[in-house]
Amino acid sequence: MEFADRNAIESLIFRYTRYVDTCQWLDLGELFAAAVITANRTDQRLEGAEFIGNYWKTINKQYDNGTLNTQHVVTNLEFEDLAEGDISVHSCFTVLQATPDLPLQPIAAGRYTDIFEKAEGCWRYKSKHIDVRLTGDMSQHLNIDIG
Repeated sequence: MEFADRNAIESLIFRYTRYVDTCQWLDLGELFAAAVITANRTDQRLEGAEFIGNYWKTINKQYDNGTLNTQHVVTNLEFEDLAEGDISVHSCFTVLQATPDLPLQPIAAGRYTDIFEKAEGCWRYKSKHIDVRLTGDMSQHLNIDIG
């Protein structure tokens, strides 16, 4: 894999976390316009830019400062070449949060499995699977229970 390809894919992964942390729901939806999102704690398949953006907006608690008061940290990126030129990236994530009612602490950790495809010369998400493995106090973060 070329350095430029790796850099472009890493940028997409990090852009996802920035869009979530800063409540950029329209941009988040566009990032996944050609992708499907799944997770281990639900059977739901999320597809379509507008649906994904609205879904994230609905399930997350946004604060007066326009953010979730979170910091997503993504590490341990492992790249794998797949058939037809797609790239799979396995990574670890940790979500930190601090609110007026919650001191700074990790609230979730797990793994992402992302698949990227090249379309018209640019990398884009083909799929994202969110595997939440550990949860802490999520009461200040989500409007849903992920158990």
